[in-house]
Amino acid sequence: MHIMKKLTMSMYLGVLLMLVCLLASCGGRPAITMEDNGLDEFGSSDRVILIVLDGFASRYLNYLDQDSSLYQLLQYATYDLDGQTIYPSHTCNAHTSLMTGTYPDQHGLIGNVYYDQNERISQKNISADLIDQKTLFEIAGEHGKKTAIVSGKKNMLTLFEKGCDIQATMSAHPDYIGEALQLDDSENNDQYYDYHLKTTSWVFEALKSVLTEEKPDFTLVNIQSADSIGHRFGPDSFEVAQAVKLIDQEIGKLFSYMKKSDILSDTAVMILADHGMSPVSKAIPINVLMNNNFDQAAVVVDGRNAYIWLNGDDAAAVTTFFEAQEGVARITSKGSPEAQALRVDCERCPDLILDSEPGYLFIPEALLWKYQGMHGTTEDSDMNIPMIFFGSGIPQNQEMADAKIVDLAALTCKLMGLTADGFDGTVPRLTAPGAEAVDFFTGQGD
Repeated sequence: MHIMKKLTMSMYLGVLLMLVCLLASCGGRPAITMEDNGLDEFGSSDRVILIVLDGFASRYLNYLDQDSSLYQLLQYATYDLDGQTIYPSHTCNAHTSLMTGTYPDQHGLIGNVYYDQNERISQKNISADLIDQKTLFEIAGEHGKKTAIVSGKKNMLTLFEKGCDIQATMSAHPDYIGEALQLDDSENNDQYYDYHLKTTSWVFEALKSVLTEEKPDFTLVNIQSADSIGHRFGPDSFEVAQAVKLIDQEIGKLFSYMKKSDILSDTAVMILADHGMSPVSKAIPINVLMNNNFDQAAVVVDGRNAYIWLNGDDAAAVTTFFEAQEGVARITSKGSPEAQALRVDCERCPDLILDSEPGYLFIPEALLWKYQGMHGTTEDSDMNIPMIFFGSGIPQNQEMADAKIVDLAALTCKLMGLTADGFDGTVPRLTAPGAEAVDFFTGQGD
């Protein structure tokens, strides 16, 4: 009897050890696998989902290792891990370039804010009426397609309300989507961090519900946490690393859901960022400088950018003054060759666009505590964004050459068979897979 008890206990411990080893070897997450689709160029897809990881700089991939969902996806994906966004590198105009396939000088939005000459105040670029080009929602609608947006930022709903059939955000969504967490105290760092992590999971769950209940043909998704947490805690923080890892886990869960539900069989998924993020710690109090030195000119601040409307003040005097200020890296004048090259020369564009030096942002000193990360310039840390596409109509294990955010509208139309023109971007050119992927996914965060 004693011998039997010893054998039973040994067998129990053996089985337990096997289970522990199995769990350790798989890391607690399902492996990502797809059948070979045999494509060597972009094909067709009934449906397309654009998932924008807001503020997810290319270098954030180094917070992940080679067991991560995004790394596992590469062998089944077309990708460019160092793609390019537009200038100024901000959310509203970058999303608009994504959705119109055009640069800011064509769609009319420069950054997140502008100066309202009639009201004489700063306004946010969150109205659909400000966009001078058709969006993918409108193009899809003209072809009888059903459209949806699921967003962690409510401003995306007003910016792209034209042509959008289903809208879901934390404050307004269909009844079949569960209630979202509300942020009671945005100045409490613990609450702020927890809210944005939980909102990330909520957006992914809301997306699954929309895909199941509505079956939209074209869907835009905004995942806000890397941006919001990056602003508050900085791109090199523990908090950003955790946000990146959560996003990766949720992408893995979404893949498993879409595969199990057979959604992937007729759906292309494009994962990308809208801009990057740079560390900041020094303020340029440009509003005070402007008010103390000029009578007519007006300025609005936008992170690492400031936009000036001269309103009769002398351009040379204003430019010379701010060129001498600490932290100002570059001033681009409306109508100049530089403005034309950067695609920010248009009727609604500001007279002057200022960029900050590394480590600086345009903000009153008293508000600096809210921001340890910011973006907007042409520096790699602000401009370089990952793009990873997979699913129906997407070649596998292929790299894209010099892919840009303005290229995705043309690619979406090709995949869905939509007729449209006037894009600045083109369908990205494919190259053979190279060694670029091993330059990321170090798991070290550097």
